[in-house]
Amino acid sequence: MQLVSLDSNDPNVISLFEEIDRLMNSLYPIASDQSLPLSELNQPNVHAIGLLTDEGIIACGAIVKKFESNLYGEIKRVYVKPTHRGKGLSRRIMQNLMYWAGQAQIPLLRLETGSKQTESIHLYESLGFTRCECFGRYRDNPLSVFMELPLSAETKV
Repeated sequence: MQLVSLDSNDPNVISLFEEIDRLMNSLYPIASDQSLPLSELNQPNVHAIGLLTDEGIIACGAIVKKFESNLYGEIKRVYVKPTHRGKGLSRRIMQNLMYWAGQAQIPLLRLETGSKQTESIHLYESLGFTRCECFGRYRDNPLSVFMELPLSAETKV
């Protein structure tokens, strides 16, 4: 298993993003989709990673640097293929993203996840994220859970 940067031109990445979109569209109305578009993956403010095996990319995640009122990083597209769940891969992706954010001196991580994704919510809480108000361009939505984690030298990854 190898940690790789994601490229929007990679057929493995395109296929994985399509899989994520199908799942999200099966759980939530399309109008509520807030996913990182494939077209933005190679932007300079995006750090996107995946775990590559001989089966292709089996897990992924990204941070988008936001400069609205303050610098923060938004966690996006954390996903593990169903056949590889329960092995700690989402935690590994998150720990890598958190480490990268610390190295990039991003003081705060934020995320929006769906209310039906209880396993994801538990993961984020176990990493120290706490629920917060909506942020950025998001609006209050009963299908959304907003969370944040201030990064400091004491942040455990």
